[in-house]
Amino acid sequence: MASPDHGEVCQRLGVELGIYAKPTGFPNRIVQNALFDLTPPGSPTRAVLAPDLAIRRVGAPSTWAVPQEAPLLAVEVVSPSQTMAEIALKAQTYRNACVEEIWVVDARSRSVQVWTAQSMVTLDETQTLTSPLLPGFSVSVRFLLDG
Repeated sequence: MASPDHGEVCQRLGVELGIYAKPTGFPNRIVQNALFDLTPPGSPTRAVLAPDLAIRRVGAPSTWAVPQEAPLLAVEVVSPSQTMAEIALKAQTYRNACVEEIWVVDARSRSVQVWTAQSMVTLDETQTLTSPLLPGFSVSVRFLLDG
């Protein structure tokens, strides 16, 4: 279970993504707290994660089961009980599963980390979150944190 503040950050970002997505034709690709099976082929250990928000890939089939494909983008909002080492391990699991971007929203440091296959960039509260995966999308980091 998440705290109310955690839920508010997720809700704000979900609304902003929904507003962006509606005219683009993929609003039903945005999911909250959905499980994804990211287990590498042949791995003896399952890797099933539930990002706080995710955008499923275009063409991914609708399903009520846990999908076997990785999302296009995964968002984790850091909870007070989580360490940055735990978050970094999750981000690496997403990257290993070919998630194209991972956004880590951290209210403690008032920042958003954007992980890609090439790099990790940290945006502070004075900056704006954008993505080449979502042309035209932008949201202030301060707005995500404070409303």
